[in-house]
Amino acid sequence: MGLISALQNAVSGLTVNSSQMNLISRNIANAGTVGYTRRVLSTRETSATGITAGAVLEVEVNRVLDSLLQKQLRLEAGGGAYSSTRADYLRRVDSLFGEPGSEAALNTIFGKFSTAMQQLAADPASPTARQNLLAQAQSMAATLNSLSENVQLMRGEIEAKIADQAEKVNTLLEGIEVTTKKLNEIYDSATRQGLLDQRDKYIDELSNYFDIRTFDNGTGNFNIYTTSGGPLFIEGRNLRLQFDERFAVSANSLYNQDPAQSTLGHLIIADPIGGQVDLTRNGLVKSGSMAALFDLRDNVLVETQAHLDEFAAAVTTSLGDRTINGTAATVGPQTGFNLDLNALQSGNVVTLEYTIQPAGTRQKVSFIAVNDPAALPLPAGSTADPNDIEHGIDFSGGFAAAITAIGTALGAPFTVNDLGAGVVQILDDGAGNTRDVNALSARATATALTDQGTALPFFVDGNAGSQLYTGSFDSGSQKRGYSSGIRVNPLLLSDPSRLVVYQTVPTTTSSGDPTRPSFLRDQLQSWETDFTPAISLTGSTAVYRGTAGQFLDRVIATQTQAASNAEALSEGQEVVLSTLRERAASISGVDKDQELADLVEIQNIYAANARIISAVRDMFDALLRI
Repeated sequence: MGLISALQNAVSGLTVNSSQMNLISRNIANAGTVGYTRRVLSTRETSATGITAGAVLEVEVNRVLDSLLQKQLRLEAGGGAYSSTRADYLRRVDSLFGEPGSEAALNTIFGKFSTAMQQLAADPASPTARQNLLAQAQSMAATLNSLSENVQLMRGEIEAKIADQAEKVNTLLEGIEVTTKKLNEIYDSATRQGLLDQRDKYIDELSNYFDIRTFDNGTGNFNIYTTSGGPLFIEGRNLRLQFDERFAVSANSLYNQDPAQSTLGHLIIADPIGGQVDLTRNGLVKSGSMAALFDLRDNVLVETQAHLDEFAAAVTTSLGDRTINGTAATVGPQTGFNLDLNALQSGNVVTLEYTIQPAGTRQKVSFIAVNDPAALPLPAGSTADPNDIEHGIDFSGGFAAAITAIGTALGAPFTVNDLGAGVVQILDDGAGNTRDVNALSARATATALTDQGTALPFFVDGNAGSQLYTGSFDSGSQKRGYSSGIRVNPLLLSDPSRLVVYQTVPTTTSSGDPTRPSFLRDQLQSWETDFTPAISLTGSTAVYRGTAGQFLDRVIATQTQAASNAEALSEGQEVVLSTLRERAASISGVDKDQELADLVEIQNIYAANARIISAVRDMFDALLRI
């Protein structure tokens, strides 16, 4: 009985050795195959009794895999794709603005315009100085047009890239679906390991697009979600991405959660029976290239466009708007101001400042003129100051109705009077002493080249057929996209003398009068205003106030820093990924030297088992000869 058991054990050992050598050959053959995981054969001693007791049995073929490392690698792969995508586009945005101080840089071009304005103020009679100023103005306008166009081209490129990536993801989801179905139908251990490798390869690639989590309860129920719970793969649901790509992207193309109001595409994950989830809503995608593309399309590049528009608007209004200050007024115990509204254009703002007593709290109210009642109510943030109280006032029905609307908006305890001829009077509550009116003023846009003071409508809005830029909201925000349409006023190009001559009835200025050029120079270089996207420049919700030139310098510095930070983050993420990949390769990859060493060991064991069989044979022969 003992010889037969020894023979059985040796034969089982030879069988296992043969399978092990087969696995080693398979490992070595696939050493260069992407996604291949090293295989090992698990064995156990038989629990049988009798002549097969002690024999070795093959249990199953296993992949050498660290599941926690695999999970971490996938999360970091999503982070790597996110950071590299952002770094690529922010680098391109930074290059658009140009290296500070270089000839092509926007701040250099603006500097030349400012210098030309200063030269004209020094020599207002010079035709050369006038033409140079207009040439520099056209150069700056053209640069802003080009920058804005390139920003929107990038957004359009991203829209197309999202559509392309959605198709690639659908191919991956189909692959995951097919392999998962096969895994539920095939029970051969070696074949299953190959299918698991194939599915893991699909999932690893999917992790470049999304931040993913996989769930496998071990009973064939395999699902994939984003880390925020967005479904990507639910076994048996045949989920696929849908993206309603928009082919014309402009500054006015903005994402809205309501598809009916959105002018940009939504990313939907849907099943064949109509169930769907909008992945672009509620932050369901946090990382991966998809998250980066949506952030760039809907936030980063929109903000860049806003920076350009803010700068273009600030330059325009600094030259073309004038401040109208109210005159002090007293009626009995009440005090306040009278303000002439006749010069206001749609988009111009009336500002009331007052103090709440007895706390001494300062408050500002902004009345924004509109000529289209359909534009009301205005969106929050219509002015740059986040702390003011905003009211859109319809002027289309005349001054009396507009003044009534101002009074209704203010309410008690203010008194608002219509003094006639477009003059409004705003008074505090006098003896009540709960409100003290401190100031009342307006910014009004000059509509003609002459006879409206020294302000000059130097630039106009080419997006609306050379319309004056007033910051109007009548057809949506005029400021949004203004940098793409800013032009030098064609009336000024046809008559450069208006750079100097600001009054013709009666003519009180000569061709060499420095009054207007000096005013324009001072406005361009010294006039300060509030800028809307202050949060991105200051790191807080505080209003950024400064000149157009100071704002531009801040914008360029911010863009440069953002590009530098994104590049550093991408490089750091790549180091993390490389480290994790090396660790994964050391665990799951095929080390040919180690495999050959294992092969030598198996050969020795195989030879030993063969020796046992030979010895048993010799013993049986000896028994037969007795």
